[in-house]
Amino acid sequence: VSVVICNGTQEQAIKSIMSGRKIGTFFTETSTSSQPIDIVAENARVGSRQLQSLKPDERATAINTLADLLQSRQAEILSANAKDLEEAEKTGLAKPLLSRLSLTPSKLQSLSTGLRQIADSSYSNVGRVLRRTKIAEDLELKQITVPIGVLLVIFESRPDSLPQVAALAMSSANGLLLKGGKEAMHSNRYLIELVKESLQPFGAANAISLVSTREEIGDLLSMENHIDLIIPRGSSDLVRSIQEQSKHIPVLGHAEGICHVYVDKDANLDKALKIVRDSKCDYPAACNAMETLLIHESLLQGSFFTDVCNMLQKEG
Repeated sequence: VSVVICNGTQEQAIKSIMSGRKIGTFFTETSTSSQPIDIVAENARVGSRQLQSLKPDERATAINTLADLLQSRQAEILSANAKDLEEAEKTGLAKPLLSRLSLTPSKLQSLSTGLRQIADSSYSNVGRVLRRTKIAEDLELKQITVPIGVLLVIFESRPDSLPQVAALAMSSANGLLLKGGKEAMHSNRYLIELVKESLQPFGAANAISLVSTREEIGDLLSMENHIDLIIPRGSSDLVRSIQEQSKHIPVLGHAEGICHVYVDKDANLDKALKIVRDSKCDYPAACNAMETLLIHESLLQGSFFTDVCNMLQKEG
């Protein structure tokens, strides 16, 4: 049984409570140990300040530690991912989404390599002087890179996005709240443990946290005092939905994908064929996989067009 105690004289109080607004005091019995979402958001703000106080080499060390954990805990990660895949297949998840959901040893290896590259580039992300302008004698104006604060990143289907985004947040000294798709629940829960483990030695484990339920997203979108920027990463429907719901927090979102490849009449055709294959066949479910191939009309009568068609058919 759950109970809400509120001021009954407030206009439409009951209707507002039933629609999910945070009015009054909510009492319920729960067996979970999860913190209220406003506390999680407050902790991310405090943790972001701790990240900002770290030296660049300390942030790089945390990222490299996470890269190491992706390799040393590979068996545990794949075990959690197998649970997600099993449940997704039972619910009839679309094949492209299953491909994005799946983690493999090669994906984890590539992910680990990518994180090390982020670590190497993290030394100049914060405090870098972009521009200097002399205003007057002994008076100089500088444009310097600083962290944004606390980010809310919402992503779909791809658990490998979690360590990628977490590493970028560490690199730029931003606090981070993550909301992944429910189909990747087991994978995301284990991966966030690794993220927190990599930050623990520096006292910044709370800087990055996972938001677990859809209801909490509605609350987060109204927490302009705790969140500085929302980044939805997924379908255009997701992006539009978040943009419409967020009234006071800026949203950095993308529009429809326009992943085109154009082969000109003067192109190196051997290289062009390899580019076409790599951009579509290597990972067709990727967000940046080629969607449209444009070929100059003069190439339609030659062997190149036939070679492209044969290659695409062979790759399935």
